[in-house]
Amino acid sequence: MTLGDILWEAASKDLAWNKKNGLLYYEFINDEGKFEIKLSASIEKEAFIECSCPYTGLESEKNYLRLYFLSMVFNSAIYGMRRLKNKKIKK
Repeated sequence: MTLGDILWEAASKDLAWNKKNGLLYYEFINDEGKFEIKLSASIEKEAFIECSCPYTGLESEKNYLRLYFLSMVFNSAIYGMRRLKNKKIKK
């Protein structure tokens, strides 16, 4: 099982919200020869995380982008938690 398989499985099970968001995880090579990863929610079309890097056929390039993608998701989660914390009414 590769890191890509793990990411796909986590998105398809939507572990945080029990399939309420309808997360879609894609890994593909576009026409320009770049390896791309995209995570989007089916209920919010504007909510997505996408990244790409040049691809020459090495698995290490795919793994590099997967780790970069994970750091983007992690940073987005922290930002969302901070934003939620600031929205709460202080007593």
